[in-house]
Amino acid sequence: MRHNPMAENTVLQQFFNNYGLTQRESEILFLIATHGYTNKEIAESCCISEKTVKIHLANIMSKIGIGSMRRLLALLLQQALKVSGLTHEKNIVSSVGIN
Repeated sequence: MRHNPMAENTVLQQFFNNYGLTQRESEILFLIATHGYTNKEIAESCCISEKTVKIHLANIMSKIGIGSMRRLLALLLQQALKVSGLTHEKNIVSSVGIN
């Protein structure tokens, strides 16, 4: 059986489940969120075309109801912070060392 790092990340898994993402959509979002992959790198990793990656990304954005990758990543970060208990801006700022 192949090792699936996504299964170990409950924050991402909860996010994927909350928005009803398919396995492929979840895989693509995982590669972006954890590795910062470009569409080309995702296509190579998943053995699909860049056009197919773009279609999956459009479907993800539609399901979540947003129109930008920045907003998507912000939502992921917000969920991670919520799970970690860092829900107040003051706590977040101090935890990352921003003055």
